[in-house]
Amino acid sequence: MPLSDNYDGFLIDLDGVVWTGREPVPGSPEALATMLEAGKEIVFVTNNPSKRPEEYAERLAGMGVQVGPERIVTAGIVTARLAAEAAPGGAALVLGFEPLKELVAGEGLRLVDFEEPTEAAVVVVSGWREFDYMSLLAAKRALDAGAALVATSHDATMPMPGGEWPGTGAILAAVEVASGKKAEIAGKPERHLFDLALSRMNGAKRVAMIGDRLSSDIAGGQGAGLDTILVLSGTSGPGGGSEDPATSDVKPTLTVANLAALVA
Repeated sequence: MPLSDNYDGFLIDLDGVVWTGREPVPGSPEALATMLEAGKEIVFVTNNPSKRPEEYAERLAGMGVQVGPERIVTAGIVTARLAAEAAPGGAALVLGFEPLKELVAGEGLRLVDFEEPTEAAVVVVSGWREFDYMSLLAAKRALDAGAALVATSHDATMPMPGGEWPGTGAILAAVEVASGKKAEIAGKPERHLFDLALSRMNGAKRVAMIGDRLSSDIAGGQGAGLDTILVLSGTSGPGGGSEDPATSDVKPTLTVANLAALVA
């Protein structure tokens, strides 16, 4: 019996589990299709808000995995809600890509640019390739003026072909050090993202979290009361990943090479 038959639902991370950079993890599209054909409920959960749920759904469809955008929960969705709670009807300075800015604006916040940072009542931080000294300075000025600080995650890296790239946590560390403030985290391992994802399940009772990062996917899944399945295709893998399962205090329920191993 395949290991996946121990569960009727899964929360599944994307980066390092389904794909690495632009390349699918070998066997992952077929494994996901097999799970869906078997009637497993799947909600994808990612700390990466650089794309809209609709864009992630299109990318999955291009791999032969058919799910609606409501089955994809990004940390950006939760971050925008937390920002609105921190500064209802106020202004936000967003260090992140356009999809995150759209989500924040969609929660009723006015976006301010880096020339007027002290107008911001909340600073939102995410992984962002355009991060530079001037954006760090703007964030510090906003926070020094009393703005709240919210971030999508504190993941230090993200898995990419050829080696990990700096993640949101690297940018957030600079902001926190410069300002002396600590961010409220929206994404994994905090409960916010898990609660939203589980609310989108239509009835699955035996749900497991599948991820590649011990410190967020697995620790967060455990905190949400779920069984956890570590895949070694990303951050915690043998190919130079930054998290070592052998030395980590976080121990998953199961460890497998990749998604394909769950349906074999």
